[in-house]
Amino acid sequence: MKIDKKHFEQNGYLVLPNIVPKSILAKLNNNADQMIKDYKKKINREQSNNNNRKKFGDISQNGKIFFANQCEYYSHINAYAKGKFMKKIVSQLLGNKIYLFNEQLVNKNPNTPSSFSWHQDSGYIHFKHKPYISVWLALTDTTENNGALSIIPINLKKIKNAKNHIWQNKSKDLGIKVNEKKAMQLCVSAGTLVIFSSLTPHSSGANITKKNRKAYLSQYSSEYIIDPFNGIQRGRAYLI
Repeated sequence: MKIDKKHFEQNGYLVLPNIVPKSILAKLNNNADQMIKDYKKKINREQSNNNNRKKFGDISQNGKIFFANQCEYYSHINAYAKGKFMKKIVSQLLGNKIYLFNEQLVNKNPNTPSSFSWHQDSGYIHFKHKPYISVWLALTDTTENNGALSIIPINLKKIKNAKNHIWQNKSKDLGIKVNEKKAMQLCVSAGTLVIFSSLTPHSSGANITKKNRKAYLSQYSSEYIIDPFNGIQRGRAYLI
């Protein structure tokens, strides 16, 4: 499976339609549904690396819920995030040394103001670092009405650092100002991967339908991400 690295570098993202086999997708959805059920049962597992929550605020509000760093409790998600399939894709962009930096199920509850502000993933890290890669998997079909992902293409050779992100009280997340005329909404079918740089601006709308909108996000870096001010490692550093 060869991906278009040149397109990624020139646009900051790639879309791989329906690349996750239906049999694997079904297993991932089963794990995701169980994770949501566990949450509703108030099964409280520690979510590692919650220093962002302390610094900025809890972004699991307004109907959007982030289940962070839970993969070890769900075998199919764990195998997907750390397995050969993902390594084969990400290694073409990052090289042979790949670390799982962060992973999370993102659920948008039905009929909620669950939009996510324009941001860059690197904006959630408050120091300079080597950009990493986000791999966003649509677990359900995404549409304009259930909160599809939107992207603003960028040339990664020209953009080197994230903008200064500001906490948005209304949407309860970090955000930046962008030229939305350049935005592309990616309404994709379940099983599609959207791969983008941590410098690529993106957002998503509210889910105003009657069903959950589920996506799984796994993020990968080519090196440890270390806070230069205190020497503390951010995120995971699981070598895959």
